[in-house]
Amino acid sequence: MGHWENAATTVTSIVRALNRFDWDSVSKLSNQLTASLTVTPEPFPLVDAKELLNALRRKRRFGEMTQLAVAMISGDQRDAQIWRLYAQAMIDSDNLDGAKVLLKNILDGEASPAREKAEANGLLGRIYKQLYVNAMDPASRQQQANLRQAIIHYYDTYKTNPASFTWQGINAVALLMRARKDGITVEGYPDSAQIAKQIVESLNSLERIKYWDRATAIENAIALSQFHEAYNHLLYYTIDPEVDAFECFSLYRQLTEVWQLDVNSEPGVTILPTLKSTLRMKLGGATLLTSSSIKEEATQVAQAKRTLEAIFGADKFQSLLWMETALKRCKAIGRVESITGQPVGTGFLVRRGDFFVNGGDELLLLTNNHVVAPDGQATGRAIEAGAGRVVFEALDNLPVKLDSVVWNRPINDLDVSFVSLKTCPTPGEICPLQPKPRAFISDGTQRLYVIGHPFGRSLSVSLQDSIWLDTDDRLLHYRTPTEEGSSGSPVFDQDFWTLIGLHHASSSAMPRLNGETGTYEANEGIAIKAIRSETLSK
Repeated sequence: MGHWENAATTVTSIVRALNRFDWDSVSKLSNQLTASLTVTPEPFPLVDAKELLNALRRKRRFGEMTQLAVAMISGDQRDAQIWRLYAQAMIDSDNLDGAKVLLKNILDGEASPAREKAEANGLLGRIYKQLYVNAMDPASRQQQANLRQAIIHYYDTYKTNPASFTWQGINAVALLMRARKDGITVEGYPDSAQIAKQIVESLNSLERIKYWDRATAIENAIALSQFHEAYNHLLYYTIDPEVDAFECFSLYRQLTEVWQLDVNSEPGVTILPTLKSTLRMKLGGATLLTSSSIKEEATQVAQAKRTLEAIFGADKFQSLLWMETALKRCKAIGRVESITGQPVGTGFLVRRGDFFVNGGDELLLLTNNHVVAPDGQATGRAIEAGAGRVVFEALDNLPVKLDSVVWNRPINDLDVSFVSLKTCPTPGEICPLQPKPRAFISDGTQRLYVIGHPFGRSLSVSLQDSIWLDTDDRLLHYRTPTEEGSSGSPVFDQDFWTLIGLHHASSSAMPRLNGETGTYEANEGIAIKAIRSETLSK
């Protein structure tokens, strides 16, 4: 192994960072490996190189993928798959001309395996397809030539082995149908329906359908106007743990750019929101919801759910229900501000009986004491309850006046305020305590999600880098993107969007929990179980 005896360990570290959506660590580790590649005379081990580039590709980290592929090739790595993965990264980074050169080198290379040549041909088809759809000018002779060239690369590869090269075949089908729709004459090919029926036979002959076959099957069913079959394959596709961001985005792009599906008619009204919600999860997210998109998103997801539920029942689409649940939680979360409109934080609705003995079903606003304090006790940026309101953005920006603080603890204790409201929002959604979330496991795989109003802006949920770091009887530590204004936001578990914490602080040097020495960058929330321990004892 020589200089690369720790190659597997290096790859494992980067893959783990990818799976945590820890993009800073991915970048740092990739830069370190790139530096080593440039000064080490031995090529990076091929097996490890393939694993690493594929892992980066699946999380759509094309910048790191490109820099590492260049360094590997400069280090005398000549395997065709490495070159092909490099070309893939260039395509998805919009460097189509550079990718074309690499792919033609694979096709011209005598040592290139037949399957790699087939993959390279398919990617050349992708380049010409992308040029065509990007131009949006079917009357242009140049773009018509690009479309025909794409079909050549896809179909000529497919016909050499129709049973194996179904993804090239379905691309030929899609582009032949697009050519007919755009009024472009393409001669010398079978009818698209004939090819599609051949693809059905090939897929039906498989002993086991993989996720990439599902993607082909979704498109193929659309080509044959068999939408029920498309939805069936879609459900299995979205719950398949092997599906990652690259595959999901590629299918979404194909359906919108080539098939031109939209959310105004079937099958797009069902398929696209489902794919979009799955893609967000596979990417670890970023900002999920804003004021301009929340109602549209909710409507689309609900419509897709109704269609799928009517066909299949409610047991097959975890990802769609997960997204719908997040949207539902947003209706219980509001921006806390003064009566003059100055934002000070976030608050959310809870059921009084979940926290107080004989509390009943009255809705209370739960937030930090340093956001809303009892009248006469406000310090710092906090407002008095009598001078504040909460605005529920997901309820058409409904403003509700605050009444009074019914129970509180100061910032150096639980930093919590339960606030009664002058009126009850309709619908009266809450942040629930059930289903019971899973217990904390210290392996870095669990996530927590925070929904709030950072800097008083639109309602947003942080999905990216949302790792649950540690917990004790009183506090939760997590590494999720939050900003000022997120104080008082609810903290949810990853499975059911169950309320488990009240966000109240963040620090680049947060003291560690459970007797551990040192600090780390973390956000801190008050555990709901600690709050209930106090309130239920009164």
